[in-house]
Amino acid sequence: MQDDTPLEPIAERRLSVVGEPGRMVTVTIGKPMRKPSGDWACPVDIQGLEAAVRDSAYGVDAVQALQLAFEGARQTLKKSGLPVTWCDGEAGETGFPMAVPYIFGRAFEDRMERLIEDEIEKVVEAKKKGAPG
Repeated sequence: MQDDTPLEPIAERRLSVVGEPGRMVTVTIGKPMRKPSGDWACPVDIQGLEAAVRDSAYGVDAVQALQLAFEGARQTLKKSGLPVTWCDGEAGETGFPMAVPYIFGRAFEDRMERLIEDEIEKVVEAKKKGAPG
């Protein structure tokens, strides 16, 4: 999908393709811009996949548009099925973490955050004891 929001880059991430030395996927995040509607758009450009991706994430303010741009990039990379990695991590480690959804209410968000924090604590404790994470 092509988007008409101008891309004024503010951040870029380069990911390696596992098993394909020299092949890179580049994610470029653009500066969020206010649209005539009053919403904000944050352009995202991804090069190096089977087909280039140029789209925008929309939010009620610049921060939400930026957050949704990162989440959109994460989802696009995951859906591509391409085994990419950031900083020589495992295949699929893009450095774009999943956002905890807030649209289902504060109680849901709190519950999801507690689950994540509990799992992190378990892994940290296991690593302290020498067990694999």
